Amino acid sequence: MEEKKRTKAEYRSSLRSKRLIREALITMMREKPFDKITITDIVKTADINRGTFYAHFRDTDEVLESIKGMAIDELKAVFDGMSPDMILANPRPLFEALTALVVKDKEYYRLIFDVEVFKKAVMDTRFQMIDYMMKATAVQHLAVNQQNRIRISGIFDFLITGVIGTFSDVLRDDILLSYDYLPDLLTAMTGGAIRQVTELIK
Repeated sequence: MEEKKRTKAEYRSSLRSKRLIREALITMMREKPFDKITITDIVKTADINRGTFYAHFRDTDEVLESIKGMAIDELKAVFDGMSPDMILANPRPLFEALTALVVKDKEYYRLIFDVEVFKKAVMDTRFQMIDYMMKATAVQHLAVNQQNRIRISGIFDFLITGVIGTFSDVLRDDILLSYDYLPDLLTAMTGGAIRQVTELIK
């Protein structure tokens, strides 16, 4: 029993240390270019020793990749259990899940969107999201030729880019929308846009 408690405590400590290191790098990247940041900078900002850093990461590049990977994995996890057909029929659960994700740790996601390299990594996932949404049954029925497929992918690119941009703006307080209102707003905008454009494609 004592061993189990110790293992859990060590696990929590490890998670905390990794988080401190990631947040320290993000903080430093708001102040100077990535290639100018040293491990000394990170451990000083995170208030940890070098041994703790090397217990989790080899170098600053590995920390950077870890942050980008985590942000993308968390974003993709929101889609688990949601098929393209479900999202197209009712996007509200998706927007509720995305809102819950960022509200759970607003400061972390605010930092993510404050640093261009991380924001770009999140934005780049839109191509995977477009491919995912193109698999919806309704889309397959409409995408009967190359021209329609291009038009539909353009619609999804516009909508997905807009959704990511809205979350970024709200997190950074560039627009003063409440998090409670976000799912309603995004559902109305997305649903309306999809209905109008699919009519044009038909």
